[in-house]
Amino acid sequence: MKNKIPDLTTSNTMLATVVTFLILATIITMGMLTPLIAKLVNGVEISLDPGYYNTRSALPVAALVLLLSTCMLIGYADKKYIVPIVTGSVVLSIIFAVLAPFGNTPIDISLPILIVALLTAFYRIYRIVLGKQNASTKNKIRSISAHVIHVGILLILLGIILSSNMKIESSAVLSSGSGEIVSFDGQHYQLIMNSMNSYYSGEAFRNYPASSYTTEVIFDIYKNGRYFKSGKVNYITDFKWGQSYTTTYINHGLTEELFIAPRAIDESAGEIDLYMRTVPFINCLWGGIYLMVIGIIALILTDRGNKDRAIDPTSVVSEKSSANGTDNENKYDRMLQQEIQKRKANRVKGKR
Repeated sequence: MKNKIPDLTTSNTMLATVVTFLILATIITMGMLTPLIAKLVNGVEISLDPGYYNTRSALPVAALVLLLSTCMLIGYADKKYIVPIVTGSVVLSIIFAVLAPFGNTPIDISLPILIVALLTAFYRIYRIVLGKQNASTKNKIRSISAHVIHVGILLILLGIILSSNMKIESSAVLSSGSGEIVSFDGQHYQLIMNSMNSYYSGEAFRNYPASSYTTEVIFDIYKNGRYFKSGKVNYITDFKWGQSYTTTYINHGLTEELFIAPRAIDESAGEIDLYMRTVPFINCLWGGIYLMVIGIIALILTDRGNKDRAIDPTSVVSEKSSANGTDNENKYDRMLQQEIQKRKANRVKGKR
């Protein structure tokens, strides 16, 4: 007896998706429990960096994206085309991993799979918009909103992968009064310090004239040698709580995010050590979150509208009972008319 390969159906792909989700949840749970178990057993505090989760969850997440593409194609594309499309995305990822066109292994592997999944989601939305011309607008919105959520999830994954693997981090020291434009290694941003001012703030505390001491640094930002924007960071020493903390500068651009934070400060020398990080494609992450919210709201509103139009079971019963009563009355009327006709006929015969 030959073994049959399971049919490519929605139920089978959903089962595979649930199993993959369970594997991913197990990995995350193990990562959360490992530090707790280590502390309870050995009394040692450990922390797991993002690399622990990235290396272990990469394959399950890739499998989920492939299953998402498969689920969206089932019912809208011929089954003989679905397997080649999904298999082709896997082969393309392997080719990208070998050729390394982006010079980053996570991006080389994940980008083909994510792009195919995005194209599949857009294809599904396109088919819904053009298909079923007699379908109501509300039903179309309900169907499209689910795939808008899918697009949002894929954009979030794309934003996480691109931003985490393409971010650039560096640091440099700025001097007050030097007027020198300082470059950061690997960055296309440069900084020049305009001023460094210190002041006390808050109520008096013990031997201090105030509860905190703030050093404010104002600087100009240049992008590729041209003036871009002005920024400010603060280095604050809190006497009351016995700690120091900083404020940061963040610029959310259309294509990237710029983050600047002070690392250390030498007020007597008029110097500050600044940390700079640029994160490209971060807007893919935010755009995906917004699309998910829009899709969820649209789905909730359309479902609520369908529930409001749902027929009350009690009204159905009453309608059925009233219909049955009307049928019975008509039946008895017909029987009465037949009986009257018979009696009239008998009287006529008796007179003859």
